[in-house]
Amino acid sequence: MEGLVPASKGKRFAAGLIDLVVIPIVLGIVIGLVLLAAPDMVRSIVLVIVNIIWLVFRDAVFSPGRAMVKIKIVSLTGEKVTWLQALIRNILLIIPFVLVVGYIVEIVMLIVKGHRLADSWAKTQVVEV
Repeated sequence: MEGLVPASKGKRFAAGLIDLVVIPIVLGIVIGLVLLAAPDMVRSIVLVIVNIIWLVFRDAVFSPGRAMVKIKIVSLTGEKVTWLQALIRNILLIIPFVLVVGYIVEIVMLIVKGHRLADSWAKTQVVEV
């Protein structure tokens, strides 16, 4: 896309650290405390659902990590990312059985190609603000 500068790998990793590690830990602690009296199964299901919602929300609406390092995600046409694109972009991070493999694949792709595999699927890109 002309006029848009791809975000650096360093900024993407910094944003990812905040959005994929720090915030899920905080969410987990808060929800864990709120649901302390709930059965383990209920607490686990709620935590999984909240994390899935978080992944899609951070791409479709707001990402504190990206905001801090001044990058954003847009469609290949430069438009705002749709909810469907956000879901597709995070599919490797949502499906429990491929979660670990998904993170590894995405990190390797980011290092090697400069973008995530799921960016290709969702037709998105991360650019400088």
